[in-house]
Amino acid sequence: MKKIAVIALWFGPLHDYFRLWTRSLRANEDYDFLLFTDQDIDRSEIPDNLKVTTLTLEDLKDLIRQRLHIKPTFEFSYKLCDFRPAFGELFAPLLTNYDFWGYCDMDLMFGKVSHFLTDDILSSYKKIFNRGHLTLYKNEEYINTLYRSSKSIDAQAIMESNACFIFDEWHGIHQIFKEFNIPQYHDECIADINPNKARYTCSNIQNYKKQLFVWENGLVKQYFLHEGSMQHRELAYIHFQKRKICINDVSVYSSSSIALTSLSFIPLNQKVSPGLISKYDQPNYLHFLQRHSKRLLNALSNYTKKSTPIDKSLISKTIEA
Repeated sequence: MKKIAVIALWFGPLHDYFRLWTRSLRANEDYDFLLFTDQDIDRSEIPDNLKVTTLTLEDLKDLIRQRLHIKPTFEFSYKLCDFRPAFGELFAPLLTNYDFWGYCDMDLMFGKVSHFLTDDILSSYKKIFNRGHLTLYKNEEYINTLYRSSKSIDAQAIMESNACFIFDEWHGIHQIFKEFNIPQYHDECIADINPNKARYTCSNIQNYKKQLFVWENGLVKQYFLHEGSMQHRELAYIHFQKRKICINDVSVYSSSSIALTSLSFIPLNQKVSPGLISKYDQPNYLHFLQRHSKRLLNALSNYTKKSTPIDKSLISKTIEA
């Protein structure tokens, strides 16, 4: 069995469902999760495979200067996504005993990842997944330094810029692996929730007119009504990007089954049925209005003021859309 470490960084107040994220780690006992945060976390409530290190954003900047010889200038933590492909070097002393290292987001809930990433897959690929919210790399020097080996993408310039390039996803490290002809494994075995929709709608897998996502005894499932019957599929994880999710019922933290709805996370004390799917598959119009209002205001702001343009020469024009 491969030993795998997954790194997460979080600075600022934790979201309401942090305890559900940690619960979802328990079902993945064959993975170690390394969380670096400036928040005070109750260690008694976290699983054994979650290792928490207290770290400030300034501490991390110092570590970047020392280990990567890069001068970080960012002031907001979202920019750290551009540093993720360098984690193999940045956190190298903590990764020596692992076959793979990776990174993940915290606005998600895991199912049983090993049901999808088998030993055969891990033995055949040096990079797993391309979307950024969970990506794994073979822990070897060539792979750990590949991010700064490209002839068309200047990783150091990207990391020293204040702009966000999404270097950890399709237009960054994915392209570098393609440049060096290194096969990458990617399968759409996840639910990537579209942040611009009122109801939970996936941007990457088939949706249904009536569907409900459930975390059930450590598994993530998509239940749906199709051709007159209720069906379901298991998923590796569900990603709730750019959504504020409030917990209204604290019993959800101990419930073995949870309905993951656009309005809240709800403890389930009954089996999923067609009626339950219809009841909970409801739109969140407040989120929809807030999301699109924010996008409109940002667009107007960018239109009316001069902003520093991103230096597109940092990323080759040959990068595929």
